[in-house]
Amino acid sequence: MPLFRCFRPLTLLLIAALSAGAVQAREDTPEDRAALEKQIFDVLEQSHWVAEGAEEPDRVVYTFTDLKCPYCERQWRDMRPLLADPDNRTQVRHVVVAVLRPGSYGEGAAVLAADDPAAALARGEKGELTPLDPVPETVGRQLRENNALMREFGIRGTPATIFRDPDGKLQFAPGVLQPDTLRRLVFQLD
Repeated sequence: MPLFRCFRPLTLLLIAALSAGAVQAREDTPEDRAALEKQIFDVLEQSHWVAEGAEEPDRVVYTFTDLKCPYCERQWRDMRPLLADPDNRTQVRHVVVAVLRPGSYGEGAAVLAADDPAAALARGEKGELTPLDPVPETVGRQLRENNALMREFGIRGTPATIFRDPDGKLQFAPGVLQPDTLRRLVFQLD
């Protein structure tokens, strides 16, 4: 079984991002591909995310997360031992979206508005978070922008993870990643 079978080719992500105007088109050279990949990470960096893991990371991973998604919860739980590993040099940035159920909006807003968003995310993944109601306009705008970015990238479900593999190639993995895949390819821990 190929190791990357579950991953969508980066080309599809680039096409979706290009067609939506999230990144600018260039020629198809290795340098231009690197520039496109950088643009994707630049766009993601400007999104509204919650960081976990290394404070000064060697690697940054983005994952689109909906608080009402049981698969997001599973991946979040599978990441706990990797984030706690003393050799971890990866920072996971959860791009919080609200696309699955009506309750996603209030819970996603509670995470983004929290004084400690990572702690709020943990409470949310454990089903212990009180949704915001009403949602402040600035926080609602952040959620809507994240939802729009998810659509612009052509991402149809959560979790969806974007990372650089051990060879430095940008990868897009829709759905839950298996613990071994998280360890070896995403966190790059032995």
